[in-house]
Amino acid sequence: MRNRLRQALAFAIFIITLALSTGCTFQKLPPMEVYAIDPGWSQHDPAQRVKKSEVIIQIAPVRGSDAFSTNDILYTDKRHRQQSYAFSRWRDAPIRSMQTVLEVTLEKSGLFRAVLPPTSVSKADLLLESTLFEFGHFFAEDGSSKGVVRMRFYLVDNTSKRVVASKELVAMMEVVTTDARGATAAINQAALSVVSDLVVWLETVTK
Repeated sequence: MRNRLRQALAFAIFIITLALSTGCTFQKLPPMEVYAIDPGWSQHDPAQRVKKSEVIIQIAPVRGSDAFSTNDILYTDKRHRQQSYAFSRWRDAPIRSMQTVLEVTLEKSGLFRAVLPPTSVSKADLLLESTLFEFGHFFAEDGSSKGVVRMRFYLVDNTSKRVVASKELVAMMEVVTTDARGATAAINQAALSVVSDLVVWLETVTK
């Protein structure tokens, strides 16, 4: 009799535990929010008023750490711990998004006769290589936070295979609201600031 009571009690505890765990599983979670990096389609196109040179440039695939190869929206807290927003994602991985931003920006800049993607088989005079070092939301000790984008660029002469020039560019934009929405807005501004500075630099080194 006692064995049966013990078995019944154990079974009852199992059922209650299963019900509780199932209940937790089916709790309503916040919807996933997806954000994108704006490549600047709507910005004024200076290529319509600037005479292009005869130089053709090709953009190599943007390099970066594994963290920038995912769709995670990253933030770094005051203790320098890197984490990601739980219910927010980038539409595309940062290294791929920045690839598009570079192509669109350089094409609109009017600096070159053509801007070739990495997959092009056409011959280019110059190759632009880049590495993405920082791309996220950074919190400071004083409680403020910024969207940060940091990249290093290498301009390579395709004929000699030598580096013509290199430059590290960084932009930090204030985050208005310390959440994924505020972070992605600031990161977008930082990304466009970096590529805007890139155009100025390339205009200087390709004269």
